[in-house]
Amino acid sequence: MTTAIATTDSTKRAADQLAVNPQFGVSIREMDVLQLMADGLADKEIAVALDISKFTVNKHVGSIMRKLNAASRTEAAVRAFRMGLVS
Repeated sequence: MTTAIATTDSTKRAADQLAVNPQFGVSIREMDVLQLMADGLADKEIAVALDISKFTVNKHVGSIMRKLNAASRTEAAVRAFRMGLVS
């Protein structure tokens, strides 16, 4: 029974990561990372908060910057704030 629950949770997480903000193509997980970036957290803190590796955070940050056409983390956070993607 525990195995079925773990599979369901894993499947749900994978589906959540595939869902995107249609306007910008940012996945739900990237939105989570973006909000924490905008809150001023470092990659290591984001990794702990989301229970993912720092490497994965770095990949998400790069993807976010590319999708928002930002040259830096700060620029990505500012653009996201101005676009209403984060609060």
